Amino acid sequence: MSVAAGPVDRLNVGGEWDTVSELLKGADVQLAKPHPIPDAQDAARLIDELTNGHLRWTAGDDGVARLTLNRPEKLNAINRDMVRGLRAAVRLAEESPDVRVLIVAGEGRAFSAGGDLAEVNALVRDRAAFDGFLDEWHDAFDAIEACSKPVIGQVHGVALAGGFELMQVCDVVIAARSARLGDQHARFGLFPAGGGTQRLARLIGLRRATWMLVTGEAIDADTAERFGLVNRVVDDEELAAVVTETARSLSRLSPRATAAIKHALRVGEGLEVHEALRAERPLALDHMASDDAQIGFEAFRHRREPDFGGGQR
Repeated sequence: MSVAAGPVDRLNVGGEWDTVSELLKGADVQLAKPHPIPDAQDAARLIDELTNGHLRWTAGDDGVARLTLNRPEKLNAINRDMVRGLRAAVRLAEESPDVRVLIVAGEGRAFSAGGDLAEVNALVRDRAAFDGFLDEWHDAFDAIEACSKPVIGQVHGVALAGGFELMQVCDVVIAARSARLGDQHARFGLFPAGGGTQRLARLIGLRRATWMLVTGEAIDADTAERFGLVNRVVDDEELAAVVTETARSLSRLSPRATAAIKHALRVGEGLEVHEALRAERPLALDHMASDDAQIGFEAFRHRREPDFGGGQR
């Protein structure tokens, strides 16, 4: 089984979870029986082992899992272990019915200052090696973008280059007022190969994206909100609490409706509107016949909040 499979494929492996970290590193592990879903403690251990402690997974009983970039001494520069850990974390989130929302945050003074340039520099003269690294990077970021569950980026300090690209694949971004965001690759004669040249223009328009990528100029959080890169800006000391409350609010919604809406948005992206509506139709038909839809109809009829069984109230 390859780690480069589709962005939301499931961990269809069996046996003990101790073997999963080897599987995610690319080992050929032949396992037959369906595996148990890991509890929060096992998931935390797996992510810690896979990333040498550079990613930290925590999950409570509120339907929210938190994935923290944990290289504060390097401003959370993203290395290859972390890329693989991001990919694994999305798989774990998809697997667990207890996880309804995923938060991505950074430890220390920054969200992330970008990719680990020392590691990248060691690869770039070997075209095949760098190409393989980019495959892993894009697999991980595509998986975050395609996750059926909402992903919230909690941004403080700086989100630059690869960290800026990580922010772009989150569904919702809440930023501290003092945060600075941008992509400085061009200032150092480098190419932003982690997805920014393609995603940024789709988020803020070609003219603004061109300026940010060609000049390497960073913007403040309020400007990012005005551009549509950030959903909400809050005072620094309020960031963690606002993100947590937002995540808990999302966790109380229908997970099936959330997944269907996210999928419809992705399916229609780039299509002509009538073609996109045709692509959306099966999703609408399937969802509106679901139990979650009936829960919603009943709640509306009785003028009460629907209960989809998740989160804290």
